[in-house]
Amino acid sequence: METTLSYCNAQAIKGEIKNCPKSLEKMISISKFALGKNNLLALASECTRSEFLIRKIKKFDRQKVAAYHEVYPPFAAYFCHSISSTQLYAVDLVEPKTRLPVSTVIAICHMDTSAWPASHVAFKILKFSPGEGEACHWMSSIDLAWIAVD
Repeated sequence: METTLSYCNAQAIKGEIKNCPKSLEKMISISKFALGKNNLLALASECTRSEFLIRKIKKFDRQKVAAYHEVYPPFAAYFCHSISSTQLYAVDLVEPKTRLPVSTVIAICHMDTSAWPASHVAFKILKFSPGEGEACHWMSSIDLAWIAVD
C-alpha cells in the first residue's frame, strides 16, 4: 500500500501527466486527455519465459504514450503516466533452440530523462544521471500502453 501511495502521490515530473485511475472508464478518459485523441489502441505484452531471442522489432510512430502500470493495493488500481519524448516498440520473441515464436512484448523507451529526479531507480540500474541517456523497459503482461490511432 505504501508503494502505491508513493507512486500515486508523487509530484509529476516536467512534461508528465499522471493519475491513478480505479476504473476502465477513468483509464480511457485519462488516455484521451493525455494523447489528445478519441481513437485509442491499447497494447499489452503477452506472457513470456525468461530465455528468448528477438526476432523482429516494430516501432510505433508515436511520440505520445499513456502507460499504465498495475499497483497492488487491496483493490485493483493502475499508476498511469504520459511522458513526452517516449518511443514504443512491439518486440517479437522466439525460442532460442527452435526459433519458433514465443510471444510479443511491449517495450517503452523514455528518450529524455533530463527532468527526472536524480534519485529515480532507473538511474541506479542504468548507472547514469538525468539527461545522460534513455531509460527503456519491458511492459509486463499486466501493464497497458495506450496510443492514439488515426
